[in-house]
Amino acid sequence: MALKEVFLTLTFIHVFLHVADCVKVILGDQFIFPVNCEPGESGKLLRVFGQNDISEVAAYQREQWTVKMYKDRMMINSSKIGFNHTVYNDGGLYELRCSKSEESVQLEVVAARKVSAVEDETVILPCYFVTTGKTGLNVAWLKNEKPLCVKNSRPDCSSGTPHRLSVSTDWFIHGDLSLTVASVQPGDHGDYFCYVQDEHRNHSVNPAAVRLTVREKKAHQIPTTATPVNQTQSCSEQTEPWKRSTLVVGVFLMVAVTLFILCFWRHFKSGCDFRKLYELVGSQHTSQPNEATTPFNY
Repeated sequence: MALKEVFLTLTFIHVFLHVADCVKVILGDQFIFPVNCEPGESGKLLRVFGQNDISEVAAYQREQWTVKMYKDRMMINSSKIGFNHTVYNDGGLYELRCSKSEESVQLEVVAARKVSAVEDETVILPCYFVTTGKTGLNVAWLKNEKPLCVKNSRPDCSSGTPHRLSVSTDWFIHGDLSLTVASVQPGDHGDYFCYVQDEHRNHSVNPAAVRLTVREKKAHQIPTTATPVNQTQSCSEQTEPWKRSTLVVGVFLMVAVTLFILCFWRHFKSGCDFRKLYELVGSQHTSQPNEATTPFNY
């Protein structure tokens, strides 16, 4: 038992003396360990929980992995191994111990807020930190693990696109480190991480994470400039059918009134058959086959 404790202690010291690569992953995403044993080697993937708590996650032999922990979530891709989806408790220190090499990985699982924006919109990626009582702090925003140059974040920012990326000028007073992205472009989509740096450029332990999705602007959302209309030509074209219709109706009414007066006058002489009047009016109306009969357009 004592020998086992000594072995675990030596392993723990060795792991922590070896500089670990820090890798961040969004909660729920797939993660493949960036290190692996070479062909022909044998090795082990260890999970270091503490000084006396080191567990074997998987073993590598004859170019094949044998999973011993997290069997429901571990995936093997060729000679690589990783999680098909991550949970929050996957964060921690791992060591890949091969026959000829050893590598350590500090995995950081971060819960991300999802933000969506339409192309050319202005969007705010939220981040907050307690700055009260602290001095010499700077804001650090990273996109896909690469530092961004953000206006008002630090005095030495001289590259990137600070004209579109900015934080509030009084972020230190309010603790609001949120990133404003003006005129969002498709290339802005990705995973953003927000840190606070001290005067020694050390990052805050727990970063804020935001996953930005940029949607393409649809046709009906794109403003268009209307083509000037030739008012004289358009007005003439629109009123021509109305003039023809008015002329036809006027002629029809004149004929109808004339026939009615004649019939009314003859009524006292010898009587008048009103059915003939209707027939005459109808024949007069249908005798203009080429005339426009469209209704009024208001």
